[in-house]
Amino acid sequence: MGKSLRLPGEPIPLGRLAPPPCPVPAARPQQHIAQVFSLIALVVGLFYLVWLGRMVFASRGWPDYFFLAAEILSYLLLCLLSYSIRRHRDHGPETPATDSLPAVDVLVPCCGEPLEIIRTTLEAVNRIPYRPLEVYVLDDGGSEAVAALTRSWGFHYLSRPAEGLPLENSKSGNLNFGLKRSQGELILVLDADQVPAPEILDRLAGFFQQPRVAYVQSKQAFFLPQGDPFYNSDKVFYDTIQLINHRSNAVISCGSGVVYRRRALEEMGGFATWNLLEDFTSSYELVSRGWQGVYYPHPLSRGLAPVTLAGVYRQRFQWCLDTMRLFFWDNPLLKAGLSWRQKAHFLTIMMSYLASGLVFPVFYTIPLVVYCRGNSCVIGDELVYGLLRGVYLLATVLMFRYLFLGKEPLKQFKILCSLFPVHALAIGTALLSPPGRKPAYRVNNLRPFARGGSWLQLAPHLGFIALHLSLPVIALCQGWSEPRLIFFNSIFSAFIIWILGDLVLAVVTRPTWQPAMDPRQVYG
Repeated sequence: MGKSLRLPGEPIPLGRLAPPPCPVPAARPQQHIAQVFSLIALVVGLFYLVWLGRMVFASRGWPDYFFLAAEILSYLLLCLLSYSIRRHRDHGPETPATDSLPAVDVLVPCCGEPLEIIRTTLEAVNRIPYRPLEVYVLDDGGSEAVAALTRSWGFHYLSRPAEGLPLENSKSGNLNFGLKRSQGELILVLDADQVPAPEILDRLAGFFQQPRVAYVQSKQAFFLPQGDPFYNSDKVFYDTIQLINHRSNAVISCGSGVVYRRRALEEMGGFATWNLLEDFTSSYELVSRGWQGVYYPHPLSRGLAPVTLAGVYRQRFQWCLDTMRLFFWDNPLLKAGLSWRQKAHFLTIMMSYLASGLVFPVFYTIPLVVYCRGNSCVIGDELVYGLLRGVYLLATVLMFRYLFLGKEPLKQFKILCSLFPVHALAIGTALLSPPGRKPAYRVNNLRPFARGGSWLQLAPHLGFIALHLSLPVIALCQGWSEPRLIFFNSIFSAFIIWILGDLVLAVVTRPTWQPAMDPRQVYG
């Protein structure tokens, strides 16, 4: 590119995206501490569940059964995560030295994104020195302006609308369209808003000297508003979970900044089209067929992330929907070719969505029911409950703190809790969308710099906050419940308000954190 990438007021040289590989360090002490706390949490959690189960079956109240089910699902997620971190090391693979340079095709799918964004991406692609290299712009928008821009760089322009072909299977269909018309041994996929570093292929191509490597996913990086209010950086996933996945050959493709081996894709008939997006499903299929995925834990491209709540909802809905369609209709437990460790890694991602969409709403609702009913399965044993649940929670918090040190795990937890309406809707949609009934796909970032939103998007959060603020007072005034139970329950209400309030504050104070996301300022 003619100029360095920069955020408003902050120059960011492109080379900074890809620091040189570091020597492989030993496992850090905090990882061992995390494993110790995970063991404590599992032991105390099991004792707590047994005790709670006895109380619930004695009370036989229907809200208590929901509460117990939610606690059991939470415990299962903790078990999966604890199992996964046993072999975690806080480093990734180094780039292998290589004397051979396999031919690479760069596929850039687009479908109506602003021309300035596509221009910036193609300008960066043109600066990749790797050879032999061919670039294919796959334009499902059929734009003459994009065609002219593509050819001005000497790249190949391909368009299904221009050839009179239907837009089947959205992005995955577009990529398969490009796959059939290209011939490089390796395929680099870049979204239209993902600007690559010049060294991206120098860093990733060497891994394919190993004959069973099917894809190499680099760490994702994004242009973010100040404070990253929606946690689009997703440090927990990119800096820890993917490294854990790498050690068990369960790396998840993220759909951009990823290099595939053509032979591996052709073996399974091309990019996966069964789901909305090709990324997760393609990597899931490849590793189940005995291929290997590699995670390179340094950013080699930088793209746009949603800057409005509506954009975040749309993106996370599609991620959850794809993941949960796999859970319901191609579950890892029944997937041939996966090891038990791989099954556990994939299930961890799926269970986190189940927790967000189904478990957390139960936790938000139960205290409200207690205020109204004036009864609870733990009434009379509040101190025992508080002690057991407190130790269990503390051990879990310390496990996450040391496992995800420096990755803002609390921020990750809060956004996962706050996305419950989106994830609940996606889970329901996935359950009603078996094979052959794929939901509609919507392109993200068609208007990446748009402003505005609706308070309706916050209605569930505001509703829960209002109820948790008002019901304790009403219950006390009306005598619905004993004062001690109201006081005990209000601790949980305060915690829930604290959790959900972050998203509300992020939207309310948006004028103070939202940068002027103008193409000229972002890309300079």
